Amino acid sequence: MKIVFLSVFNYGSNIGGIENHIYFISQELQKLGNDITIVQPIDDDFMQKESIVVDGVSVQYVPVKSPRIFKWTNKFNGAKFGGFLSAFLNKAKFVIGRKKIAKEIALLKPDLVHQHDFISNMFTTKYLNNEGVKCILTNHTGEYLFFRKYFIGRWLLKYLLSHFRFIIGPSKELTPNFLVPSKTIHNGADLNFFKSLSLEDKNKIKIAMGISVDDVVISCPRRWAPTKGVVYLVKSIIDNELEFKKRKAVFLFAGSDYEGYPKYLEEIKSHLSKLNDGSLVRLLGNLNIDEMKCLYQVSDIVVIPSLMEAVSLAAVEAMSTGVPVVATDVGGMPELIKDRENGLLVKPENSNELYLAVEELLDNRKLYEAIKKKSLATSKKYDWAYIAKETDKIYKMISELN
Repeated sequence: MKIVFLSVFNYGSNIGGIENHIYFISQELQKLGNDITIVQPIDDDFMQKESIVVDGVSVQYVPVKSPRIFKWTNKFNGAKFGGFLSAFLNKAKFVIGRKKIAKEIALLKPDLVHQHDFISNMFTTKYLNNEGVKCILTNHTGEYLFFRKYFIGRWLLKYLLSHFRFIIGPSKELTPNFLVPSKTIHNGADLNFFKSLSLEDKNKIKIAMGISVDDVVISCPRRWAPTKGVVYLVKSIIDNELEFKKRKAVFLFAGSDYEGYPKYLEEIKSHLSKLNDGSLVRLLGNLNIDEMKCLYQVSDIVVIPSLMEAVSLAAVEAMSTGVPVVATDVGGMPELIKDRENGLLVKPENSNELYLAVEELLDNRKLYEAIKKKSLATSKKYDWAYIAKETDKIYKMISELN
């Protein structure tokens, strides 16, 4: 089948779970005989339509010109007041270019369009549906959860989602159970790529990264966005700086160059400036997939401090490399992690609980090794090849419908 993936998230980037999901599942779907094209609308006044090929998958960029007010509101993304509205507008700006985006997709003559964002392209797929193009959605983002909280929001969801033939949720929380047929299919990991290493090989990567082999590495592979809860881990580090120094801990943050929420970035860096020893924390910026693999492989613990999360792809990747995960008890995380069996779960927005969980893993070697063993076993259930086959079944079912 000829499938168009529609998303504003960067293909081939590893700054977030959605980007990784799109990359890995597109690779597996092509192995099953599907022809996948990524259509990515971008905010660019001057760029012309451009197509590239990334690891065998065609990516077509569609530039969309948005009013100046959208560019002006970007600087408030992540702010405590007005930050959500600003971020929402930043995503909604592509609604203006919906007809242009839809026409570019129509030229590809797809059998099906698979949307991988929410508001950004919701009206593009509505337009395509009216033109007779079949559309489905993978409901990755927390915008859906925000709408679902309120009566007016639930009413709007029925309108926003009514045109889809099917909706996939990466967690039960993100799987709508009304109006449209839906199914939960979790995120996954490339188990042939994300593997555990021997201590010797792990130390070699540590040395290459400028990290002492004696250091305890605690990593946080989260884009710096308010829903990712990074600020609570940062507060935990500041509040317990002396204890972490005694343990020779070093914290590695991936995703720290994410520019979508500048006010949130400023807030975190303001907190970090309070550290007496800046060497305790290293900001790695946005890492590619190979760099992310190395990050997991040198890590002793991975922390997922999110306030809102599906089944975290980063958590699955960490577990497949044999790294114990400390995560917040939100969204789909309890579907992946059973507390004190294959990871530790803590309350969200609680810097002290994050510290206590990390401390326990460092102090209790028996628990650490048991969780490490069960993490590896759990990850075997989250293979991209299986997830792609389940998705392909949905494609075939939809293709048979009138």
